[in-house]
Amino acid sequence: MAFLRFPIPEFDFNQFKDLSWAAPSYLSQSDIDGLISAQQSGDASSYGAYAVETNDAVLEKFNIRGEHAHAVLCVLPEGDVHVIGRSYAWWKQRVVVTNSLDAGNLEVAFDWNTPRPMNNRLGPDDGMTIKGGVYYALAAHRYDDHWIANRTLEDNEWDGGDASNGFRMLAASKDDANEFCEICLSFTWNE
Repeated sequence: MAFLRFPIPEFDFNQFKDLSWAAPSYLSQSDIDGLISAQQSGDASSYGAYAVETNDAVLEKFNIRGEHAHAVLCVLPEGDVHVIGRSYAWWKQRVVVTNSLDAGNLEVAFDWNTPRPMNNRLGPDDGMTIKGGVYYALAAHRYDDHWIANRTLEDNEWDGGDASNGFRMLAASKDDANEFCEICLSFTWNE
């Protein structure tokens, strides 16, 4: 009798293949400060994912390299937010979520990776619940003894046309294929 010792979570990865991608325009520090201020005042229009530059100290801390190295600012409402990670990729994938881009003072909310190539599991099967606020996500894939930064897409129009109840960060490893199913990190909440 055959059975799966570690069942693979369901993941409809085909919807994330062949998506259009352009190099991100990173937010300025004043734009970042404005989003953080809006989030703190409960302005729902600030919720979403935004590409931002990171620094060498953060990249070194997590052993991430590559020309696409950046972070994704994740602006969430206060309260409980459910996060689910999925992946469909040949290379092992990793997503690190922190509360800051200050390498000396940041706290890691979670650091998930796929257990092996071609496995849909990225983090716990049912994800986890975190407290809302502002986070920074780094997406990468394994190469030799380090991680190579992935290209990302921010899907702020998911779940109803805006980011009022959730959004996704998607990532692709290869430059020659827009397979943004390699990392899918979903943030959802009830308003």
